[in-house]
Amino acid sequence: MNKFLDNYFDDFQSTISSFLKSESNKFSLEKSVDLLKLTKNKNKIFIIGNGGSASVAEHFAIDFTKNAGLNANSFSSSSTLTTYANDFGYENLFKKGLEHYSSPEDILIAISGTGTSKNILKACTFAKDNNMKIITLSGFAADNPLSNLGDINLWVDSKAFGYLEIIHSLLLHYINDAIIGSAEYMIR
Repeated sequence: MNKFLDNYFDDFQSTISSFLKSESNKFSLEKSVDLLKLTKNKNKIFIIGNGGSASVAEHFAIDFTKNAGLNANSFSSSSTLTTYANDFGYENLFKKGLEHYSSPEDILIAISGTGTSKNILKACTFAKDNNMKIITLSGFAADNPLSNLGDINLWVDSKAFGYLEIIHSLLLHYINDAIIGSAEYMIR
């Protein structure tokens, strides 16, 4: 029997179970659903992340728009990333994107496994300074810088990037499906 295989999936299951046992986390998820529902036909949602979190951001910009009927965007296309990074520096790329496209009362969803990505933190500071609401998803240390910047903070107790990317994706799927009202629906 492969001990790593058993331990891997047991640890993953324990991580998500631990997150969901917290009433505070459940409340934060429901609060996220309510906040995003309020944006329908009004405000924009921007979802940002680096690496694997960038693909999660891009995925949910599409799902929130196509399936939940929200106006969601990410700055994850290669042309957008390389233009903003080249012209303004990698640390400023998401902040500059928000400067160009956001308005007060829009929502920023910031995803960072470690919660320490400078470009994510700068974007959150900009969002906070410009009257945007912020939802954060992070892991690693409970007191990572990102976990204190949001109006809603979803922190997962793990240092495994794979677990964090999957769990962050699962949490965003839950939010999307809760807005729709079902986990099963026809593509619109």
